[in-house]
Amino acid sequence: MTAPKVRMPWRLAIPNLNVTDCECPETREKAITMRPVRFVLYLLILAMGAVAHADQATTPHRLFHIERNKNANIVVYDAQVMPGGTLPDKDPVVVYWLKLADDGERKKLKGIEKKLAYGFKVKSREGDRLELKMAADVGRNVFVEAVADSFRAFITIDEQMAQLERIFIFASESGLLPKVEYIELFGTSVETGEDLYEKYLP
Repeated sequence: MTAPKVRMPWRLAIPNLNVTDCECPETREKAITMRPVRFVLYLLILAMGAVAHADQATTPHRLFHIERNKNANIVVYDAQVMPGGTLPDKDPVVVYWLKLADDGERKKLKGIEKKLAYGFKVKSREGDRLELKMAADVGRNVFVEAVADSFRAFITIDEQMAQLERIFIFASESGLLPKVEYIELFGTSVETGEDLYEKYLP
């Protein structure tokens, strides 16, 4: 079966281009010729904007991130990989805000945010293998180690070792300070590759 031809809505995509108002045949012909070109340029501009936004939302050495019910801003944890492919002695993992609810700007965490909510401590280290104790009560530690040519974060989810992808924190703000109601862990099973999920009550 031959696929039906699709007529592209040039005039809807580019509202300023109205060839029906052109009285001169030569002008009308030129306008019709330019419609596909202008439409392609229009698509390229949209694509460039989408790529720019995607670059803000991910990084080459992303370990995992924390999402919250408050807004779209996320807390990002990246491995700070040196040119030789190893982690530095100081600050092997960096954490920062990604303000997706605003303009996607990257910002440092405040000291109190690191201490009480989104920071971590390196509990132990063997070469480039780290054990992180999170400030947020996720009920278990996070491990960071090299996998192929990158670094990944691992955690126990539903009693299985998993590659950690993201953590979701649901908190209520009815009191003076936010109260964490529950935490959700999302990852991929190291053994089977299946998606894993666990809801944890701190």
